[in-house]
Amino acid sequence: MSISTGRFYENKVKNFLVSKGFNIVKSNFYTPYGEIDLIAEKDHKIYFVEVKYLKKNKIINPVKKIDLSKIRRIFLSISYLKKFCRVVNYQVDSYSLYFKNGKLIFECYPDLRLH
Repeated sequence: MSISTGRFYENKVKNFLVSKGFNIVKSNFYTPYGEIDLIAEKDHKIYFVEVKYLKKNKIINPVKKIDLSKIRRIFLSISYLKKFCRVVNYQVDSYSLYFKNGKLIFECYPDLRLH
């Protein structure tokens, strides 16, 4: 997937989150450990959001594209961010996007963790 395609679907999720009352704090936040697609806030909680898009209807869910290494890099990025600002109440969510019957589907997988 190209960077412009990724940004397009990240913007779809950004608009979706705003419509649900989230405040977008930062898009495409880069650290030495990698990128966090979106950082949002709602009800005094910070949400670190990973966005995955699957181009074609396939059996595999886009969230399956997030491996343990990617989750680890997200948590390392959060630890890096904590050096510069206070982050206490947070969670890591993944939004998967794909088309089904011509309609764009958003699925949220909340509270990803390292296991």
